[in-house]
Amino acid sequence: MTENEFDKLWQRAEAESYSRQLAMEYPAWRQKQRRTFSVVAALLIVVTTTVVLFTTQLRQPRNYEKVYCNRVGTTDVQWANLAAEMLME
Repeated sequence: MTENEFDKLWQRAEAESYSRQLAMEYPAWRQKQRRTFSVVAALLIVVTTTVVLFTTQLRQPRNYEKVYCNRVGTTDVQWANLAAEMLME
């Protein structure tokens, strides 16, 4: 047996042990990878939903169609004048 043949056999034996070890560890690695992917995907969905809901609420105009006051003597004209003054400022 030449030195070159011995090196090839040695490398093949070493590669076989590594391939067996990798084949044994692959299912656990794959499960961990799937779990990590699921957690990242869930976090991404939560963050995206939160951002969309938050920005949607900021964009919605606030329409105050009615104003309530517990003073009896306030007329509609006074409220209209107050609203006009507030809009002008």
